[in-house]
Amino acid sequence: MAQETLKSLIAVIMTLPLQEQEQVVIELQDNISRNAGRFNPTEEQKARLRQAYRDSPEGKVFSQEAAHQMMDEFAQEQFAVAV
Repeated sequence: MAQETLKSLIAVIMTLPLQEQEQVVIELQDNISRNAGRFNPTEEQKARLRQAYRDSPEGKVFSQEAAHQMMDEFAQEQFAVAV
């Protein structure tokens, strides 16, 4: 992409409300991670998933609302790391 076009795109993004700018950053980070192959699960993530499978028959689960809240908090942490 030509530098002038890139600068124009960034200028447009800067005019968006803060929440929408954050969404752009999150989506760009996701895209970069996917393209860089960084979505390979870590050993900790694998262990947590195995534990979740063991916990679910016992009723040790999160509500959908709680799960979404945790995902939102994770996304905010990723945004903070990127900035």
